Amino acid sequence: MTNSTTDFYHQKTDDELLFFVENPDHYQPDLVAEARSELRRRGVALPQPELLAPTAVPAPPARGLATGPLALAVAVVLALSLGGLYFIKQKNAAPTVAVVEAKPKAPPRLTEVATSTIPDFGPAVTASVQRQVQRIPAAERAAAAQEAMPLRQYRELAKRFWTAETQTEFVMNQARRGQLDAALPGHIQAVGATWEQWNKALRYSYKFGPTMAAHLDIMTRVAQQQQEGLGDLQIVANNPQSYENDQTRKRAADVSDLLSGLLPKSPVTGQPYNTIVRRVRL
Repeated sequence: MTNSTTDFYHQKTDDELLFFVENPDHYQPDLVAEARSELRRRGVALPQPELLAPTAVPAPPARGLATGPLALAVAVVLALSLGGLYFIKQKNAAPTVAVVEAKPKAPPRLTEVATSTIPDFGPAVTASVQRQVQRIPAAERAAAAQEAMPLRQYRELAKRFWTAETQTEFVMNQARRGQLDAALPGHIQAVGATWEQWNKALRYSYKFGPTMAAHLDIMTRVAQQQQEGLGDLQIVANNPQSYENDQTRKRAADVSDLLSGLLPKSPVTGQPYNTIVRRVRL
């Protein structure tokens, strides 16, 4: 029960509350029940159920001519008394009840609660897919567009990949900055579910041209690395500790190197993906 509803009953007199209880047919059951509860709280004796309605008066006992007329007379007097009492109380209480029911309820009080959610990277995902498609040679892209499915399949794979990748980058960047709050386990679970959509798509085989096939290989390797990273992050979430170590730094460098083969910079941070320069001695 809200505070405004509680105040409504607290402000009523005993007689007003008794009137609700004694005339339940004229009000909603919730109102009668709350009035009864408030009277109990005040220690006011409640009327017996058989006195609440004149129609509930039992029929006079048929024990003979000596008691029948007397019982009938008592019943008539009782009915008339209750009817008169009902009329008087209704006349006195009706205006008050009408005013209370017409009084507007106070608006609910809004309380600000701090939340932590993963941003919607929908526009960034769409732009990333488009940029990745543009990196396919025109001839290969045209050939894929002429066939029934390859280009559409490629776009769907890229969409699932960047949907999971942007969320993963966001969560891991928070972890690297030490922003490990109570929402982290839920974030990891949500991102893992997004990668699962990518994993389902890999159960099928695709007939892609050389560049598209190379992109698929890169996305597959990044997906594997990032899901392993989320597993490590889950351990940190369950046992608070520093996320950064030699293993996580090496994985981040390898992922950045791989992603540079798809896009020049991150759609999340706007920072360039770093290519690892490997020197070979001859």
